[in-house]
Amino acid sequence: MRKSYLLPRLILLALVWAFFFFAFDPLLKWGMIKGMEKGAKAKAEIASLHTTFLPPSLKLTGLAVADSKDEYRNLVEFSELAFSAEGKPLLEKKLIVDNASLTGLRFGTARKTSGRLVFVKEEPSELVEGLKKESKDFALERAADVKMDAAKDYKVDPAELESVRLARQLEESYQKDYKDISERVDPKKYEAALDGLKARYEKAKGESNIAKQAKDYADIGKEVKKLTADFKKDKEEAEAALAKAKDSFKAVDEARKKDLAAVMAKMKLPSLDTQAIARMLAGPVIAEKTAAAMKWMALARKYMPSNSKGVLKNEAKRGREVHFPRTESYPTFLVRRMSVSGEIGTEDPLEYKGAIEGLTTQPQVYGNPTTALIKGAKGARRLDLRATVDATGDEIRTDSTLTYSGVAVRQLQLGSPSSFMVDIAGATGSFEGALKTVGEDLSGKAAMRLAGASFKPKADNIKAAPLRSAVEASFSGLNSALIATEISGTIKAPRLSITTDLANALSKAFSGAMGAEVKKAQEEAQRKVDEALKPYRSKLDDTAAAKQAELSGRLKDAESKISGTGEGLLKNLTPGKLKLPKFKL
Repeated sequence: MRKSYLLPRLILLALVWAFFFFAFDPLLKWGMIKGMEKGAKAKAEIASLHTTFLPPSLKLTGLAVADSKDEYRNLVEFSELAFSAEGKPLLEKKLIVDNASLTGLRFGTARKTSGRLVFVKEEPSELVEGLKKESKDFALERAADVKMDAAKDYKVDPAELESVRLARQLEESYQKDYKDISERVDPKKYEAALDGLKARYEKAKGESNIAKQAKDYADIGKEVKKLTADFKKDKEEAEAALAKAKDSFKAVDEARKKDLAAVMAKMKLPSLDTQAIARMLAGPVIAEKTAAAMKWMALARKYMPSNSKGVLKNEAKRGREVHFPRTESYPTFLVRRMSVSGEIGTEDPLEYKGAIEGLTTQPQVYGNPTTALIKGAKGARRLDLRATVDATGDEIRTDSTLTYSGVAVRQLQLGSPSSFMVDIAGATGSFEGALKTVGEDLSGKAAMRLAGASFKPKADNIKAAPLRSAVEASFSGLNSALIATEISGTIKAPRLSITTDLANALSKAFSGAMGAEVKKAQEEAQRKVDEALKPYRSKLDDTAAAKQAELSGRLKDAESKISGTGEGLLKNLTPGKLKLPKFKL
């Protein structure tokens, strides 16, 4: 064999080998770091990354991603990620892993160097900022000097009320949602389909070929049944969507309570409403945790496949590439099972172990949801996390539950320095939470129970001595507390409803110490808020009632057409209606 033929090929092979040996791992490491920094908006580090091709494998060690809100703390870190891939799917450009291992996974750990990226600014959470402001503005200055004239003279501007803004937004969105729902159950759509089936029936009725006539009758019968089933499905979905839209009106009542608290704050008076007091106490802490969870969820959804129906079809500029069925079809990326281990907590950390199964970029090809099960135990502490992410349908659905009991709560501060604070120390906490998402919609509950705690109120901002004494007395003798929240809305705009038995104690203290005058001022403020909201709420309710009646009429009209014409067609499509030939004997 000639050198001129062999030498260039050997050089090419050597260059390819040199690239993968010297350059592939550094380039992959650099790309992963940049991708994580873009998503987290903070520095990311990887200690080492090593890949092999025979067998195909990856080993990544010492990953740390900084927290964009706390430059000297890591959002997440782990010790090692390792896996080996199957060889056969690689020939189809697909990465399939039977077993992977993730060890040393921890959250909220300290860093020695700053994790802040230059020129990158973290946008503040509207949810956190809103509840912080509400807590900060909770007024106690005039508690000892209440004058009804201040409440009577105070003017409420509808444009400043959250309930008014929300009612207007809901009215606009309801109009839009109703239009989409109405088009889904338009009687003309079903009437046109039935007319087409009737025309086909009339044509088939005159068919002289009995076999063909029987086939046409059978096909028409199937389509009539399918049309009926489609209508029932459309009807159920339309009614569910309309009920869901109407349920969102409850948020106006929540906003109305917030408006009352805001008006009372502007009059330098505390609200006696327990929910307003609960938001003042626990709102900032819960909002911080919720915002962090929403950030994780948004980051995860960014890389989740929203729909994979077209994954087996590739469109080209000319023609179409056809994928013939295989006995075994692989997703582009799949980890069948990944074992996970790590620690939770920075002081006296709790070790946990578990597994994530069905991690894939093409869930509709794989056909199964992604599941996670994590457990940990140490002494009286117990951790149990169960989560499911189902992206096999048109919308991503998630369902997760978390219980963490026996947690040592050494120090917890509730409230705001500008209004009122309470220090909680030496408690044992128990957390239970459940969260479901369907598309962008959220629904969930969480509760934190504190036992064996000491409560120390900081009432320096309360100038009135009787009120200060009442507030301090309301916490004496307490050794437990319950803080609960319900979450709704969407991932981008979550809504929180917060309750705590500490608010009940404070409300009684306020009422007892300040007498009836504050209650009268609150009633006057409530009346003014209701008057400002009334025209907008009435318009919203009238719109909903009118559209509900209109939709009900459309549904009845479409249902009568389908039940009448459809059932009549089905009766005429029975075997006895076939035009059988006559024979002479």
